Amino acid sequence: MTATILIVEDDAVFAERLRKNLDLAQFNAHLASNGAEALPKLRSQHFDLMVTDVRMPEMGGVELIRKIKQEGVDGVDPDIPIVVLTSVNSVETAVEAMKLGASDYITKEADRQEIVLRIRKVLEQSEIVNENRLLRDQLDRRDEFRDLVGDSEPMQRIKDEISQIAGNSVTVLITGETGSGKELVARAIHRTGPNARGPFIDVNCAALPDDNLFQSEVFGHERGAFTDAHFTRKGRFELAHRGTLFLDEIAELGKDSQGKILKALEQQAITRLGGTRPIRVECRFIFATNKDLLAEVGAGTFREDLYYRVNVFPIQIPPLRERRGDIPQLAKFFTDQFARKYSKPEYFFEESAMALLRDYQYPGNIRELRNIIERLVIRSKGDVITRSQVEQVGLAARQPAGEKASVAIPEGGLDLEEVEKQLVVEALNKSGWNQKEAAALLNISVDRMNSRVRKFGLKHPAWRVHR
Repeated sequence: MTATILIVEDDAVFAERLRKNLDLAQFNAHLASNGAEALPKLRSQHFDLMVTDVRMPEMGGVELIRKIKQEGVDGVDPDIPIVVLTSVNSVETAVEAMKLGASDYITKEADRQEIVLRIRKVLEQSEIVNENRLLRDQLDRRDEFRDLVGDSEPMQRIKDEISQIAGNSVTVLITGETGSGKELVARAIHRTGPNARGPFIDVNCAALPDDNLFQSEVFGHERGAFTDAHFTRKGRFELAHRGTLFLDEIAELGKDSQGKILKALEQQAITRLGGTRPIRVECRFIFATNKDLLAEVGAGTFREDLYYRVNVFPIQIPPLRERRGDIPQLAKFFTDQFARKYSKPEYFFEESAMALLRDYQYPGNIRELRNIIERLVIRSKGDVITRSQVEQVGLAARQPAGEKASVAIPEGGLDLEEVEKQLVVEALNKSGWNQKEAAALLNISVDRMNSRVRKFGLKHPAWRVHR
């Protein structure tokens, strides 16, 4: 993809010559005569790199870099790579600019080949830095489902639907129960789309229930937007530029955040918290929910105009109990995965063990099966997983849907509060630490769930708040 470059230079003849040279090298170059003229351009348009002179009237290069990199400017990307133009006698000034955040400097006496080479190198380094930042950010939450596993009729339908939209950027709405693999399908859609080489940025809306927290995370914020906003920060929308933005559990958003998402979809632009200037963003949108959005519209909790914006190409993911034929493949997939993770041998299943796995209802869907297999691998000492081992991880003791569970009290008694805490933690784990869904699993109110979270001092990294 052609990189867009802003040249900030007061010498009109030199600036035009440099622009033509960059155009010949397949860059898309724009001009600004000084820093004061450059800032509005940086606010209104996305640039992949800026080349700036040091000495200019109104606002020189060093002051421009200081404003962007150190102070923060409303609507301007603080991470934009900057190359400084300087004369041979001004190298010390160029070094000062690099200390402020510039990536490299080029003397004006350099030939076209050197200038183009240095700019390409800075762009490559910037791309690597951005990729590493995204990888680090997603590492703790990385989904280990690498492929769509299963050959059942429902899985074939899903693969066919993904093939129908391969190569275009149509907005997709994925529906299905918690743990059914909605993010896996979203990643498959991203890989087959036109932005496959761009970033895949995911946001769990249920983990950001507060409107201010959600909007800061998704839209970013300017320095001083709230008490702890000491630096300008890019939001998920900006990070997804030329890639895919996946908003999971969209039904959990408040009305204010829904309105801002709708505006971003319509305008293909966002405004950071505390900012006033729109920032254009080009990305694909994929949404997911475990709820009936049309019913939520009828109940007045989800905006009707947003519903029609997100429901362009719906894909419904069936629960695992409706595609039991995929369970053996999924079980094998997970055992191989965890055997590598825990340095264990290749595993095989007794037929009676696999029958037990196939017959279970899986209220937690694929996520629950994955959890069961991980525990089996950790506990197993041989290379064959038996029925008794499956029973030992608790599968046989679980009740089919609709039946009430019974609890056996051991001879030595038990600690009721500890049992309650374990049940709360298990429900939170199964629901991805969504308190509302965990409360539903335990058949208690959200308020009662919140009181138990406070009572047991439970915390999770997703529960962050701005103070």
